[in-house]
Amino acid sequence: MSFNHSLANGTVVGFVPNRLYINGSPAFSVFPLNVLFSCSKQEGSGITTGYSLYEPDLGSFKKTDAILSMEYHNVYGGKSWLTIEYDTRIDSYVGKKEVEGKFAGMATGSDWNMFFVHFTALGLARGEKCEFRS
Repeated sequence: MSFNHSLANGTVVGFVPNRLYINGSPAFSVFPLNVLFSCSKQEGSGITTGYSLYEPDLGSFKKTDAILSMEYHNVYGGKSWLTIEYDTRIDSYVGKKEVEGKFAGMATGSDWNMFFVHFTALGLARGEKCEFRS
């Protein structure tokens, strides 16, 4: 499959976010500062890219046994959110994405970089609020 074929049908890329650091709250450092999803597509003679950014809801932070979890909400609105869970026993992540109340994908992994590359490579889902740039 060629790059041009992929671009014509929508191309996604993975992103690795920075860690969330809050003074006096080291438990938050297992979570990302934010999470970005995108998709690019050839339209006419140009390329259009849609971006959706999710920011943490610090009030949603939970700790049960060895699991830390937190939700992230889409800054562009809508009923879209992420749930990121970190299992301290096995040093592993689970990320789930919901868009307009529908399951839109998930990823798992123990390596920070690869987990987020796979999670954000889900790209944009149909109906997900986003910003477009040409």
